[in-house]
Amino acid sequence: MKIEIAKDKDGYTAQVAGHKHLTAFGFTKTEALEELSGVVEFELESQSEIRQIEKRITECIHHLKDQD
Repeated sequence: MKIEIAKDKDGYTAQVAGHKHLTAFGFTKTEALEELSGVVEFELESQSEIRQIEKRITECIHHLKDQD
């Protein structure tokens, strides 16, 4: 996984290459990377939660179909 750091007008932007929404800003490179770490953790947790909910919805749909 490649991490890109670019100079911004007011600081730095850090981004996970190929992931448009995994971007963070900091006044220093370190701050940008620390912020990016939090963004990645949040986004990955969210995706996991979404998968869990989708799985539960699918189970409910199958259960309903079995009752028909």
